[in-house]
Amino acid sequence: MQYFGERLKAARKIKGWSLQDLANQTANSITKQALSKYEADVMHPSRKILLLLSAALGVKPGYFEGQPAFRLPDFEFPRKGNVPSKQIDSIKEKVKGVLERYLQAESLLNMPVRFSNPLKTFPVADETAAAAIAVRLLDKWDLGKGPIHNITGMLEEKSIRVIEVDAPVTFDALGAWIDKVPLIVLHQDRLADIKRYYALYELGQLLLTVPETADKDRICQTFATAMLLPGDTLESLLGAKRTAIAPGELICIKEQYGLPMQVIMRHAIFKDIIDRKETAPFFRMIAENKDETGLGCYTGQEKTGRFDRMVRRLMAEEVIPAQKAEALTGIPEEALKRQLEVFAGVS
Repeated sequence: MQYFGERLKAARKIKGWSLQDLANQTANSITKQALSKYEADVMHPSRKILLLLSAALGVKPGYFEGQPAFRLPDFEFPRKGNVPSKQIDSIKEKVKGVLERYLQAESLLNMPVRFSNPLKTFPVADETAAAAIAVRLLDKWDLGKGPIHNITGMLEEKSIRVIEVDAPVTFDALGAWIDKVPLIVLHQDRLADIKRYYALYELGQLLLTVPETADKDRICQTFATAMLLPGDTLESLLGAKRTAIAPGELICIKEQYGLPMQVIMRHAIFKDIIDRKETAPFFRMIAENKDETGLGCYTGQEKTGRFDRMVRRLMAEEVIPAQKAEALTGIPEEALKRQLEVFAGVS
């Protein structure tokens, strides 16, 4: 098992455990010192130890035999509050695990992904330029200026890998380049409007050329919002100038265009539709309800699909057996077989 130590360390970090935590999970049948040596590949486990580790970590023994498909490069972790280092490591290892399977499916289908940044020659120095470049990208990708349904699916169609992971509440999203292809990672349990916004925010972080002296965070916020509310869309919905905006108006826009109310209000300030001081009561209300619970809900679906389609194609074309498909997707073998049998005999 050439990669045992690396795989053991990854499985432990996904759990967010220290070496001592893992030792405790084995009822100290394996010591912290022994685990350290296993991870360093100084020692190799017996079959009995392997089974103990598999049970403690919730993985199959074969997991430890797999060769990592790639090494994830370092990336900046987007902080929201104080995220413990164990949680950071856990998210990174989850991303690596999902991408490992994703890249295996691409390789088996001989479907390499190539991406060309359509915005790389356009410097974006401020928020006004960010709003303009969003419209340029919408035109370049033929997306029009109406509501965009399923942002994550659209990004996949544009050769951007999008995956979702289970993560702490402090995590929203992150972006990275993997082999010259953009990767966007989203929190699987976020509401659809939040996923849409953060997917486009991370897209901005990856694609926009921003001077070091500029506020890249604000620029990417405006870019993401302008992708969802391009051009004069917000003026047409709210009017050119307002002294007050009712929450009900923002809820209607949220439900139709799929972005949070607070993001819409910030964009109204940016576009000089309303003065910042007039929005103070709204933001006081939102400060007590940042998830906007009870304040409307975007009903559209945000769903990634490329990976699942690749795996089902591999099964349909008999490139891999159902057992391998289960290992890739985590979906029980029988359930995968039933999905394919739906079409059996159809001519």
